[in-house]
Amino acid sequence: MATLPLPIAALAAASYLAPTLVAPFFRRMMLTPRRHVRPPPVLAVPEADTRIDLGNGLVAWRWGDPAIPTVLLVHGFEGNRAQFGAILEALLARGLSVVALDVPAHGESVGDELTAVKFIAAIERTLDRIGPVHAVVGHSMGGAMSLFSIAHRGGARRVALVSAPSSLKRELQRFAKMVGLSKRGARAFIASVEKHVGRPAADFDVRHIVGKVNLPVLMIHDQTDRQVPVAEAARSAHMLPDAELIVTRGLGHNRLLADPAVVTAIVDFVSRQEMTGSASIS
Repeated sequence: MATLPLPIAALAAASYLAPTLVAPFFRRMMLTPRRHVRPPPVLAVPEADTRIDLGNGLVAWRWGDPAIPTVLLVHGFEGNRAQFGAILEALLARGLSVVALDVPAHGESVGDELTAVKFIAAIERTLDRIGPVHAVVGHSMGGAMSLFSIAHRGGARRVALVSAPSSLKRELQRFAKMVGLSKRGARAFIASVEKHVGRPAADFDVRHIVGKVNLPVLMIHDQTDRQVPVAEAARSAHMLPDAELIVTRGLGHNRLLADPAVVTAIVDFVSRQEMTGSASIS
């Protein structure tokens, strides 16, 4: 793990003595995205045909004719629509329309923080506006929150999840470990997040929506993903009845979005009626 800045390390050390006092700082750190971050892959994206104002400062972008089947792209925390450049162009070449959402506090959408509740509300607002879509492709937390949204309200015929976690609580626990919080500090941090959001983190686990996911799901995850371990995808694949898991090697958390084999797998999945089983891309 990279060395933490001294103020953060000092606050993490303070979690051994005063966990509830430092918990709000780490809650804000966890929920406040840095707008200047440009995670890989940084790809060229064709100019959108339409800017969609969804209300309350939420913005999405459309490529292609709204009358043809549409694929919704949802990036993750501190992600952006440019990460989908290769997938977007491949979908357009296959004759599909594409909408990419700028989630709250990202891109041209307003906001200073992003919680699971705000994430889900943004996805649902988008689906309400553009109507049922042919498919949703979500990366990282954008995938997890898309699956949760569709399980509860429908709106898509299939879902592709790339590098997506299966448990929000485990994501919070990984963050607490990354910044060096004590056990008491980690518990106080998670409690602070849950109080702020107004719901237990465990509510957003895949295990709670298994019986509501009645559509094909493709999961693609890399063995070397150090941000969201591949075990998260394995758990989801084990629980979901109509899921396929593709495991890549050497692409990490983000770079697989530009990998030709991954792009082909996603576009083929979106274009097919059903997919089952598992596979591996070398």
